[in-house]
Amino acid sequence: MVKRIRKINGYHVIGLIALILYSIFFVFPALYSLFYSFTDWNGISPGFQFVGIKNYQEVFQNSRLLNSIKITLLYTVISVGITIPVSIIMAMLLNTKIKFQNGFRFIYFYPALLAMLVVGLIWNEIFANALPALGETLGISFLKNNLTASADTAFLSIIIVSIWQNVAMPTVLFIACLQSIPADLYDAAKMDGAGPLQRFWAVTFPYLIPTLIINLIKCIRDSLVVFDYIFAITDGGPARATESMGYLIYKMGTFELSFSKACSIAEVLFVIILIVSFVIMKGLNRKGVDAA
Repeated sequence: MVKRIRKINGYHVIGLIALILYSIFFVFPALYSLFYSFTDWNGISPGFQFVGIKNYQEVFQNSRLLNSIKITLLYTVISVGITIPVSIIMAMLLNTKIKFQNGFRFIYFYPALLAMLVVGLIWNEIFANALPALGETLGISFLKNNLTASADTAFLSIIIVSIWQNVAMPTVLFIACLQSIPADLYDAAKMDGAGPLQRFWAVTFPYLIPTLIINLIKCIRDSLVVFDYIFAITDGGPARATESMGYLIYKMGTFELSFSKACSIAEVLFVIILIVSFVIMKGLNRKGVDAA
């Protein structure tokens, strides 16, 4: 009995430590951000004044802020819209019995092991030197110029890097989900005359939905707060063509002494993520199948 009480107390201590750390590094900063979003604090001066919802009004009136929202939403739609379907397709291919299957899985998953900033720096060199040299050699005019140097193609370069790295993790989760689907269901579907596409929609897809929800929420959240790629590759340019909300928060709060406005943008971004996550969970959760 004493050992059991000690064991329970041990779990309580671990849970309390985790709660304290989470509060220090996540809850309190979030509450401070919400508090300062209603002030005019610049991040340095000792004093500040309350300005109410003025900062939030400027979010939807300032053309620069609206541009960052548009870029962020467009990036999210394109990135997630390509990443999720490609992840499902690659998961189904890598789940089949092929030669060197584990080797292919490792190579495919390797980009996910790299830090986003490192990936951004690597691709910055590729866009600046490798691709122009390849374009000159092959005579491809589109590749002769640095994609990040033009406002027309800089956004495309961020999309390419994002998909290259972010497809790996959802694919692994989808593979794990595919391996949990009973083989008897596929056999029964074949006996009923269902083709590959029919088997996917009738058997595979319902089992993928719980994992699909997780991947959608994660990919959307990562896309909405994208920062590292932009910081390493384009620095928000050229001509603010890649200045996302996450990067704008960094610029305004760090260099432009508009800390309170940066906090208000962060709160707007938080609300967007919250609404999108809620809609996804409510919309897809009813259609899923519990693999357990």
